[in-house]
Amino acid sequence: MISAEQFAEWKTHPVTKEIFAELTELRDQLKDKLIDGITIDYGAEYIYGLTNKIVGQIAGIEQLLNISYEREETKEQVNDQSGY
Repeated sequence: MISAEQFAEWKTHPVTKEIFAELTELRDQLKDKLIDGITIDYGAEYIYGLTNKIVGQIAGIEQLLNISYEREETKEQVNDQSGY
């Protein structure tokens, strides 16, 4: 397990900052695709599947962008229903 100091160093490292910038750009592009209605011109099953895929990708990126350091004893258990 890494320490709080190691985590803070990782978060401020130039490579980490660049990756987070790329993830932010990707998240914004995915949001724009949904806003522009990229899934609308297809059948219902395709709309549902692609929309859920994009929303899931955005949620995953958000989790990465909002990562924070937690001490081991304060970690939450994974919830089978919510996935986090």
